[in-house]
Amino acid sequence: MKPTIEKRIIVALDLTHQSGREHLDGFYQHSDRKGCWEVRLVPSTEESYASIAKGIIERGVDGAVVKGECAPSVADAIFSAGIPVVAIDRPHHSAPHMADAYVTNDNEHIGHDAASYFDTLGRFASYGFVPDPNDCEWSRTRGNAFLSAVTERHREAVVADLGWPLAERIAALPKPIALFAAFDQCAATVLEICRELRLNVPKDASVLGVDDDALICEHTRPKLTSIRPDHAGQGFAAARELDRLLSGKARRRNDIVCRHVGISERDSTAVISPGVRIVREVNTYLDGHALKPIRVADIVAHVGVSSRLANLRYSEATGRSIQEELVARRLAEAKRLLEKTSWPMTRIATRCGFKSSIVLAHLFSSHFDMSMSEWRNAHGEI
Repeated sequence: MKPTIEKRIIVALDLTHQSGREHLDGFYQHSDRKGCWEVRLVPSTEESYASIAKGIIERGVDGAVVKGECAPSVADAIFSAGIPVVAIDRPHHSAPHMADAYVTNDNEHIGHDAASYFDTLGRFASYGFVPDPNDCEWSRTRGNAFLSAVTERHREAVVADLGWPLAERIAALPKPIALFAAFDQCAATVLEICRELRLNVPKDASVLGVDDDALICEHTRPKLTSIRPDHAGQGFAAARELDRLLSGKARRRNDIVCRHVGISERDSTAVISPGVRIVREVNTYLDGHALKPIRVADIVAHVGVSSRLANLRYSEATGRSIQEELVARRLAEAKRLLEKTSWPMTRIATRCGFKSSIVLAHLFSSHFDMSMSEWRNAHGEI
């Protein structure tokens, strides 16, 4: 018997980027636990979607999760509905709307960590921050933190908030340069400019982005190093905070800050040996695909070397084969879903990339000396 629908939720996110899809994934991780939310999706990027939002709202909604920087007409439709609204990231500083709660990245910490990361690469003659062209609040926060940290640590270096257009400003900076871009698309443009200026990356210019969008980072020349925010964590926190607002358990005007989860290092910042490159490319591919129905052959094909060489280099560096790493990642996610959700075993198996729940159950018991049901009973939060 299906649970009674208690709340109707409108979700307006930017699904054109990996970050937005990860926001949605985190949102669903919470909403699926509720089991009583009817979720209606509206793309947030275009003015033309306002009519869809208005139609959903006219049929009745109880709350909303929105991307802070969404099309004004979509935002107008949602904010004028008089419902609790949680925004993921803050809007442009001139936006008129005020959400009931904001879930943001720790942008100041991202800026500081960008400076710390460049310190691990050695000394640079100059450091530059490349902002979001729209002058968004999150971009300014990242840039100010980065530039402040660099200025404090490297008073002999040239430190610049570059702004747009970029080419002449990058060309004028002393080399080598450490360039931190507000987000990955911006960093990809920086790499194009470096090629036009005939700058060797990373020898003359090291480039760092934010978002770890694999579709961008894996296809720039060279591949882009990027900070990994916890986008899924933001989506989960937004859904949880909306739940609290709807139940009267949360105060309004609340700010929730999510820390980023690491840095995916690629060729734009480090000259690496062929062996290290193989290990990093395997791990990067697993980061984006481990929970999909892939095989080791797919991973090896992505890296572009023989299966024997890939497994040899990977086992030398990590102590286990690529297959063992793939299974370990899938089992880790299975454990998390057993703890955090009430999903049936078949759904967990599919979500984690296993052919069937029987295969998952066998691997789980052989690795952890207990069944999946026993694990859920001992560790589950639901």
